Amino acid sequence: MPDIMFLIVPSKRSHIKIARSVMRDFLFLNGSPNSVVMDMEIVLGEILANVIKHTYKGDETKKVIVSYVMKDSVFYILVRDFGEPVDPSRLKPLPPDLENPREGGYGLYIIHQVADEFRVRPLNIGNLTIVRKSLR
Repeated sequence: MPDIMFLIVPSKRSHIKIARSVMRDFLFLNGSPNSVVMDMEIVLGEILANVIKHTYKGDETKKVIVSYVMKDSVFYILVRDFGEPVDPSRLKPLPPDLENPREGGYGLYIIHQVADEFRVRPLNIGNLTIVRKSLR
């Protein structure tokens, strides 16, 4: 039977820390190694920051539903927002260019390097972001 936890957080950057903290405890309670916990904290932080900045355009009155699921040694993060649907084809991870460093824009690249699967599903209202990480 899967272990599942849901969390509803306001769309405030200051609340990303709370969502990460809850996820960290959830992962440790499920026997996850520290390296996975640290990687998933980065992933969740990037996803929530992108939702707040791009989908909600900084509007702090919105809500985000974050779910953590552990099933058969596979960890899932599901992030449900209620902003404008995102076109997944526009979410291209750009690798760092050391010759021409840019300000920001590395989040998707990092997520793709760390997660086993990352996808964003546009819905009628909002989006569902799904991350999968095998613990085996």
